[in-house]
Amino acid sequence: MESIASKLKTKRESLNISLEQISINTRISIRHLKSLEGDRYDDLPGGMYNRAILRAYCDEIGLNKEEILQCYDDEIAPCQENPVINSPTRQFSLNIKTHTAVIWSMVFLLGIGLLLNRGLFVSALSPYFPADQGMTSSDPIYGQRAPAKTVSADTTAQSAFSTDDANLAALRLEIISKEECWISVDSDNSGAISKLLSPGDVESYTADRTISLIVGNAGGISLRINDQTAKTLGQSGQVVRLTIDKDTLTNLLD
Repeated sequence: MESIASKLKTKRESLNISLEQISINTRISIRHLKSLEGDRYDDLPGGMYNRAILRAYCDEIGLNKEEILQCYDDEIAPCQENPVINSPTRQFSLNIKTHTAVIWSMVFLLGIGLLLNRGLFVSALSPYFPADQGMTSSDPIYGQRAPAKTVSADTTAQSAFSTDDANLAALRLEIISKEECWISVDSDNSGAISKLLSPGDVESYTADRTISLIVGNAGGISLRINDQTAKTLGQSGQVVRLTIDKDTLTNLLD
C-alpha cells in the first residue's frame, strides 16, 4: 500500500511544483514539508498541527484532503498518541517545570509584598534620594492615579484608517478560538508567527499597514478587527488565507 508521504511527493512532482513554492503559499516551513514527504512524522509538531499541515498541502496540489486525513488517522495518529511510560527524559522535564513554577510563585509573592509595603521602602530610602521639587501627596508615589484624559466623542467616530493615505492608523486584530485551530499571522511582512490555538484562546496582533492571516480551521475561530466583529471566514476544517488592509477592511467587517 502506497504511503501518505509517497502519494504527496508523487502528486507534487507530477505537477512540477517545488517545495519552496508550497512553503511560500502555505507559510509552512521547508523543514516540515521535507519531514512530511520523508515519512518523518516524529519531526512534526504533532496533533492538530500535523492535520493542518496535511490539509494545506493537499489544497496546494489538488489531492483529496479528506482521504489523506483518513489515512493519517488510521495509520499515523494512533502511533503518535501512544504515551511514553517511565521515560527519564519526560520525568526530568516534569521536574524542571515543577521547580520553575515554585520559583515564579516565590517571585510573585515577593512582588506582592513589595507592593503592599512600598511606603516603608520609600521612607527608608528617602534620606539618600532627594525628592523631586513640587512632589506632594497627590503624586503617583503615594498610590493615587493621575487624572484620566478626556477623549472627544469625535475620536470614536474616526475610521480605522486616516484620510491621508501616507499616514495610516494601526490595525488591531483579535482572534478568538472556539475549536482547535492552526494559524499563521504576519504583521507588516515582519515574519510569520504560527500557533496552535485551543478552545477559549484569544490572540491579539497589531500592524501599521497590513496583516496576512492563514487559518487552518475557518469555522473554529472568530475575528474582531479594530474592535469590530468580522464576517465568518468559512466552514470547520477549511483553510483560509486573507490579507487585512485599508482596501479589504470594509468587506471583512460584519
